[in-house]
Amino acid sequence: MDFFVGLLERLLEWIPRDWLDLASHPPSSQTLVAGLIIVAGFVVVVVLVRLRRRKGVLTDGARIEDIAEQVSAMARPLMDSPDVSMFNLLLLAVRDHFLLLSKIPLRSLVHLRVEDDAFKRVVAQTLRNVTVDFVAVHPGSGLPVKAIFVRKPGDDAMASSSQERLVEAVFHKAGIEVILLDQEARYGVERLTNLLGLDEDM
Repeated sequence: MDFFVGLLERLLEWIPRDWLDLASHPPSSQTLVAGLIIVAGFVVVVVLVRLRRRKGVLTDGARIEDIAEQVSAMARPLMDSPDVSMFNLLLLAVRDHFLLLSKIPLRSLVHLRVEDDAFKRVVAQTLRNVTVDFVAVHPGSGLPVKAIFVRKPGDDAMASSSQERLVEAVFHKAGIEVILLDQEARYGVERLTNLLGLDEDM
């Protein structure tokens, strides 16, 4: 508020004194002078506001550059060693049929629509953090065909059981097959090919 008051005072100082003596002018001139003062004040305010915004953007940009110089970054593994081994085996099994992706959030694979609001909250909370370990994707349509989950030692059996049922139901409605593997089991390419329902004739 003080800024605009000061701006108005500067504007009035800039205007000739005889202009401000409105009583010495006819009514039409008084209206014209008052209108010019208002318009000039509005234009000055708009220009100053825009200049301040532009200056703020430049200042923020410079600040980000300064911060970037103080930040260090290092790539971290997308998969741990067992997942890398499983990925390589799955890739050999599906490479003639599908593309293979890893660590894909469930919400990126399906469009969900739940009619009941209360049930919608339960579904959203249950599936919010679900990540599919590996996804077989059709190379033509780009649609997910198989969702592959790998059970790991230490997984909560009770929690994962109820979550698995909902995940399987969601994927079933979306036409996506769910494959469950065990990290502690020994798999070869041939066994994975059978588990995935693939063969050389596909």
